[in-house]
Parts: sequence; C-alpha cells; structure tokens
Amino acid sequence: MSEATRRWAGASAWILLVLASIGLIGYGIVHAGIWLWMPTPAEQEASWIGSRYIFFGWLLSIAASVWSHRRGNPLWVTICVALPGFLVGWADLVSPYTLLRFLAAVVAFPLALGGVAEVIWARGRWQRG
Repeated sequence: MSEATRRWAGASAWILLVLASIGLIGYGIVHAGIWLWMPTPAEQEASWIGSRYIFFGWLLSIAASVWSHRRGNPLWVTICVALPGFLVGWADLVSPYTLLRFLAAVVAFPLALGGVAEVIWARGRWQRG
C-alpha cells in the first residue's frame, strides 16, 4: 500500500469518526426532545435515553479530536471537532429539557463540518503537490 493511499485511508476513517459523533449527538438531541414544562416520567425516560446517545457522541467527538491532534491537523480543526461533544454535552448536563442543546448543535455542527472540509481539501492539495 502506498503512502498516499495510507494517508487517505486514515483521513477517511477520521472523517467517518467525526460524522459518527455528529450523528449520535444529533440523534440524541432529536430523541430527547424539547419540553416547555416538566415532562412526564415516560418522557423523562426518553430524554434520559437521548442523553445517553449525546454522551456516546461526546466520547466519539473527544476521540476524534485526540486523533486529529495526533494526525497533525491544524489546532483549529482539532478544536472544532471537539466542539459538538463539549457544547452539546455541556448543554445537556446544564439544562436537559430546554432548547439549549439545539442551539449548541446549531453552533457546533457547522464548525465540525468545516474542520472536516479543511482536512479533505488539505489532503487533496498535499497529495497533488
């Protein structure tokens, strides 16, 4: 296997890890729902299950940021990849029944995707150069 193929395989696996973390966090947010008043016990259970998905997405987000740092990606890419886990996870812990998780996702998801786009663009440029 050539060096370029190995780099692209590593970048592709890292990108899939970032997308998996975003997917788990997003699924957790949707599954947890929004409540204007205190939810019923059954709804609280659904919200708790959604919080577990957010937690596992947070773990994947942290793993992706550590891997990003070890791969030598720029610091801003590493920070942007960690943001969904930290912001949405923080919002879920602070206020699990409000819109705060959604607002954190609206801020963090595009930044993480921007970090992924930078890696895709930079790897293609480095390979051609």
